[in-house]
This record gives sequence, structure tokens and C-alpha cells, in this order.
Amino acid sequence: MRTRFRSCWLVPLAMWMAMSLSGTVWSAEKPAAVFEGQDTLLRPEGYREWVFVGSSLGLRYDENPAKEQPQKPEHFNNVYINPVAYRQFSKTGKFPDGTVLILEIATLETKKEPGLQGAYQKDFIRLEAAVKDSQRFADGWAYFTFTEKEGKLKDKSQPFAKSACYDCHHSKAATDHVFTQFYPVLRTPSQK
Repeated sequence: MRTRFRSCWLVPLAMWMAMSLSGTVWSAEKPAAVFEGQDTLLRPEGYREWVFVGSSLGLRYDENPAKEQPQKPEHFNNVYINPVAYRQFSKTGKFPDGTVLILEIATLETKKEPGLQGAYQKDFIRLEAAVKDSQRFADGWAYFTFTEKEGKLKDKSQPFAKSACYDCHHSKAATDHVFTQFYPVLRTPSQK
């Protein structure tokens, strides 16, 4: 009789322990940047569930700003950051290794009719990423595109040449190669 009583509560206890342990494993966050080999970045998954940093309309740096610019912005630029990096940056004001910022670009569409006016995002046309990994990249940061011609996404990407993105981020970004000056959610206490 005693043996039977012990086994009755041992099974539920064992099940509870297994569920608790597996929950810990399931809740562990996997790295936002997953690489194939040394520098081939796999397209990040689930980035729309990350922290939304903000959006801009037509914001870009041009080498020749004197050129005539379009009358209206043509694209929305949406920026996301992986949650682990955001939490660390919020505490320290520094982007840790493993930071991934996603830039998702969408076309702009406007409505001008009685009772309904304004601009909205129509189609996603480009996906880019910035990754901080000082062990993998000599300059600390690397920049990637996951868009082929006609907006088709690819599964992996090699970094852009340093002159394509890095140099501008290095000279123009307010905080560690990131344009925090354009996104209030990323402004460090010294910038607020």
C-alpha cells in the first residue's frame, strides 16, 4: 500500500519537473545573428516581433546632396533591434556584440479622398541588416542585404564592402555606428 501511494505522487512530480526544465530551455533566446561559415549571415527570423525602433520617410545620406531630390519621399524605412541587444543598450548605452538591427523598406502610397487622407506603407521591397560582432568582423560591424532584384528575398548574405555602409555609419551615426539620433527609443540619456 505504501509503495502504491509513493508512485501516485512521484509521476506528477516528475512530469512537473520535466515541464519546468523544458520551459527554461524553450524560453532561452537563440542568437539573433546566425552565420554559415565565417561571414555569411542567414536571414534573421521573427524580426517583426523584435523591438520596433521607429520609421522614417525618405531618410538617407547622399554623397552629392546638391542633386535635386524628389518632391516627396518614396519609401518608409522601418528599423527593428533584437530584444537582448535593446535591453543591454537601455541599461548601458552601449550596443553589445550580437546586436542585430533590421532595416525593412516599404513603398509609400497616398490616399487623397474625402474623409481619408494620408500616407501608408504598401509593399515591402528591401530587407537589410547590421550586425555587431567584434570576433567575426575586424571593424566590429558588418552590413548585409537580403534582397535580390525585384524585391525577392534571399536566405543568406555576404557583407557589403566597407565603403557601401560602414564608412557612412562610422562617420555619421551618433552612437557606435547606429543612427540613434533619428530614433527617440534609442537615444542614450546624454542625447535626450
